[in-house]
Formats: sequence, structure tokens, C-alpha cells
Amino acid sequence: MTEKRRTAEIAGAGFAGLTLAAELARRGWRVRVHERAPEPRAFGAGIFLWENGLRVLAELGALDAVLADSHEAPHWQERDSDGALIGTRPLPLPGGLRMITLTRQTLHTALHEAARAHGAEIVAGSRVLGAHPDGALRTEDGWIHAADLVAGADGIRSAVRTALGLDGEHREFPVGLYRFLVPLDRAPGTDGQWRDYVNYWNTELSRRVLYVPCDSRHLYLLISAVDGDAALRAPLDPRVWCESFPVLGPLLAHLPAHPRFDRYELIRPARWSAGSAALIGDAAHAMPPTIGQGAGTAMLNALDLARAVADAADVPAALRAWETANRPATERTQDESLTALRGLFPRTGERRDEAWTEGTLSAARAVPSNGQQGEPG
Repeated sequence: MTEKRRTAEIAGAGFAGLTLAAELARRGWRVRVHERAPEPRAFGAGIFLWENGLRVLAELGALDAVLADSHEAPHWQERDSDGALIGTRPLPLPGGLRMITLTRQTLHTALHEAARAHGAEIVAGSRVLGAHPDGALRTEDGWIHAADLVAGADGIRSAVRTALGLDGEHREFPVGLYRFLVPLDRAPGTDGQWRDYVNYWNTELSRRVLYVPCDSRHLYLLISAVDGDAALRAPLDPRVWCESFPVLGPLLAHLPAHPRFDRYELIRPARWSAGSAALIGDAAHAMPPTIGQGAGTAMLNALDLARAVADAADVPAALRAWETANRPATERTQDESLTALRGLFPRTGERRDEAWTEGTLSAARAVPSNGQQGEPG
């Protein structure tokens, strides 16, 4: 008699949800992903991926597609608002740990194609309203989708997390940021600092521009300031930012009027699972993007989740073991992001030549699990 094929219902077709979908489908599960947007896509900005995220892509067969449309800079630089160098660090990291940049859409497309290639179904325009620990997602159209595993990969304000009663710590920090892409050919130059990753700082006004080439066509810019700064008011006033960063005038003269606005946030739920339902990605462990580990950590934990439950006789027990194995390192990474946030803006005259911290290196060195974790004794 043929064994019944196991099923998963996933809320959210972001990086974590698609990673989980791809790995479960690769291991023979019938997987459906619910995405509330009319079509699965990522918002228009760039993203950092460290070695841990690259290892996940390699496991899923998606690494070559990502590396073909990405950028790997030789240095991380820190400069003041006039362009004077105040710090530099070489890349890759010690031990050959890589860090690359790419557009969020490039990463999303690679994971989407991997999930589809392994047989996962991705349903756009399907909004998840909640979940039940017995293994069911409830969607806006009135359907209840039962499965052996359900997962909330539905972001910081997760409906799945709330429905499961897992809401815990949620912190917002008084730093606002806008993220967007501009054509790379707007950059003032084509080599040297213009191919590196560079933090530009206006220390007097506590304003920042993060400059990140993503590929041969796109440049990712993040502009940020503390809450209450008039520079954050929408529509953005390019003159304010050009005056704050004269060296970046050609880039800041034509800002989008209403790009995506975010604040730095932290999520630590009471637990990562309830019964046969689990949380992944920002729903489980959102962190300030100060060390660029949000996506890589989410993808690694999602891959490990798939491997923990793939052949498990007891899914709830496997989920508990997965959290026990993965949560401590994840919370250390969150703590590292908070430490970086506390010292985000340099003081006038401060040098920034410090080496990569051990916490950052530890996160970058993380590797996927080989399979099912045992339930702790």
C-alpha cells in the first residue's frame, strides 16, 4: 500500500516561505504557498547575503542563478558626507566567508523558480487570516486548508503568529529608513569606492546613506535618520539630502517621492511553534538590518525546518526540537544586530576601522542541518 503523501500549507511567499516550500517539495511533500499579493514578487530594493544564505541557495540548486546576477565588492567602506574615508574593512570575511549583494527581486525569482521546479504550488491573491495548531490555515475566501504542517512566513505583523497565541516581544526603534533602487550609471564613478559597499555619514545631523551596487545595472540606496528628522518627511525633498551629502549629489538629486518607509524592528515570539504550526522568517525573528542577516538567517532556519519535519513521525515534536536547535543562534544574531544599532551613527571624528565582530562571523559561518533533529531529552 502506498504511503500517503504528506502536505504543507505556507502563509507567505517571501524568502523564508519559498525556501521551506522548495525543500519540502524536493523531499516529496505536497506543498502550497499562499501569497496575499496579486503576484509573488519582492519590493524594489537590494539585499545582502552572507555565506550562510549562499549555502542554502546551493542546497536548493539556486546558487548559480543568483551569483550570475549579483555583486561582490572587495571592501566595506565608511566615509563622511564629503566622501573622506573614515574606515575600511576587506572582503570576503576572514576564512573566505563571502558576502554578496543583489536585488531582492533576483533572490525572490531564484527561490520562486526553485520552489516551482520541485513541485510546490504558489497561489497568488490568497490572504491568510489565521492558523490552528492542529494543522490548518484559514484564508480570506473562507477555506480551511488542513495539512500535516502549516507555517506562518507572513512577516513582522503575522496573522498566523497572533492566531496561534504566540505573540511575544515586539520592539520598534526610533530610526526611519527608505530603501530603493536607482540605475547604477547614475553613480559619480565606475571604479574604486563606487564598486565597494559604502556607508556615508553626516555625523552632525545623524543622517546616513548606504551605497550598495547590486549587479551591472542596479544600485541600492538606503537613506535613514532618527525619528522626527524633517529629512524623512514624504514626499522626500532631494535638496535636503544633496545638501547633507554633497559627494552623492548625482545620486540624490532625483529621489523617488514615496519609496518604501520602514523602521528597525525586533520580533521574539513566545515560541516558534504550536502543535503542527510553525513560524519562520520575520514572523519568528525579525531583526534590525544592521548586519545584513535577516534573509540569510530566515532561509537557513526555513531549510532546517523542512529537514526536521521531512521524515518525522511526530511533527509537533520535530518542531520543538528544531526550535531548540536553531533559536539560540538566531537570538545571538538578533543581539548582534541590536549592538550594531546602538552604535549605528558614528561621532564626529570617529574612525571606523574595527574588524568584523565574532558575532557577525559566527552568523555568517552557520551551515544547514543534515536532517532531522532529535527531540531533546
